[in-house]
Amino acid sequence: DGFLNFRTVTCLFNSTKADDIAYIDSYYLNKLKIISFDSRVGKFVGYTEFGVSNAKRWNEGPEVTRRRTEKERYCVNNVGLDYRTGLAKS
Repeated sequence: DGFLNFRTVTCLFNSTKADDIAYIDSYYLNKLKIISFDSRVGKFVGYTEFGVSNAKRWNEGPEVTRRRTEKERYCVNNVGLDYRTGLAKS
């Protein structure tokens, strides 16, 4: 008798080069993806009526600028650590 609301932040990579890293920030409601930011696209994309209206608003505001910097701040720094740790343990 409730709603499930969650967010995932993912760094996809196959090397430590910044060009090979993608930052994906997705929002879900009851297991349905509502809206997502993908650094390869460079903007928010909505998947439902609610998501489309929010994507339009977020792409015109400071939210899109903040997400564009997250790839560098969050992924590029951590991928280097993860990559070295993974190689060292294998």
